[in-house]
Amino acid sequence: MKTELSSVDVRVLAAELRERLLGLRVEKAYQVGEHQVVLRLHGRGSADLVASSNYLCVSRYRRPVPQAPSSFAMQLRKRLGGAFLRDFIQHGFDRIVELRFDEYVLVIELFSKGNVILCDKEMKIIGLLDWQRWKDRTLGVGRPYEYPPQQVNPFDVDEAAFMRIMGESERPIAATLATKLSLGGYFAERICADAGFDPKALWSDVDGSVLWGAFEDFRMRVDLPAEARLFDDNVLPFGEGGDPQPSFNDAVDEYFSSRESVKLEAQARSGAEDALKKLEDILARQREAVVRSNEGAVIEQAKGDLLYQRMGDVQAVVSHIKEARRAGRSDKEILDELREWGIVSGLDGLTLTLDL
Repeated sequence: MKTELSSVDVRVLAAELRERLLGLRVEKAYQVGEHQVVLRLHGRGSADLVASSNYLCVSRYRRPVPQAPSSFAMQLRKRLGGAFLRDFIQHGFDRIVELRFDEYVLVIELFSKGNVILCDKEMKIIGLLDWQRWKDRTLGVGRPYEYPPQQVNPFDVDEAAFMRIMGESERPIAATLATKLSLGGYFAERICADAGFDPKALWSDVDGSVLWGAFEDFRMRVDLPAEARLFDDNVLPFGEGGDPQPSFNDAVDEYFSSRESVKLEAQARSGAEDALKKLEDILARQREAVVRSNEGAVIEQAKGDLLYQRMGDVQAVVSHIKEARRAGRSDKEILDELREWGIVSGLDGLTLTLDL
């Protein structure tokens, strides 16, 4: 099952979204979970641009809005609120998209754990979704944004470079197209099929000019309007089979967001159910406390009534104790005397126990 967008996918998607979103203005920003940011843009209608760790799209599926915005979401609102989107581009052939505003650049990385990085015009990092340290770069506030080592852009390769790259490889042609020319397995095998060659064939066993022709045709097809296809386990900007979609963005949204939306709604329901259960437990404990308090109040009221009814006797007992102590008698002697009164059951220092 496809779990992330390829560089080819990002190229097609960036072209579609550039045409759709350019000139819109940022209205709101949300952080949904740990690795997803939603920008709500407004202009010709409204659009929710979802940047997740493994995909990017304008989504028709509304995410549950957090009760309190994260610090990064607040920073995005502060810096980008009301800003017009001036450009939307893929960086080279990487799975990196840049949203350019007048004063800021929002970089979206769609590989590994994913990331969203807010930079100023000089590409100094102002804020980011996730601080990350790599072998060759570090992403953190106050640091200049560094791109990862750039891979070969197959759309910049001429025929001579293509022949050299393919000729220097000892691997099968599909593997070379996939890795050395950054096309990934699916599209590499598609080019081989279009050329009529076995993907496992070696370069020395095929007609290089025919493979170059299929490679050129593929590049031209990528930059034509998408004829997106949706499968249960894949989503493609063009091809055969599957369910045709109005755009590649729609296909990506349906493939990734619909599944994610169900998950997020389930999590939200689970969270609401957990919160409700906690409130119900608190309410039950409070009701029990009220019952106990009421029962205690009834008992204490009864004690008070009895004490009030026999206040004369109680005062007489207290007076007797005081006089007996002044006379030097012990508590045991005093208690023996008071037992005959019928209401005293204990005397211990300042504690007098009555049986009313």
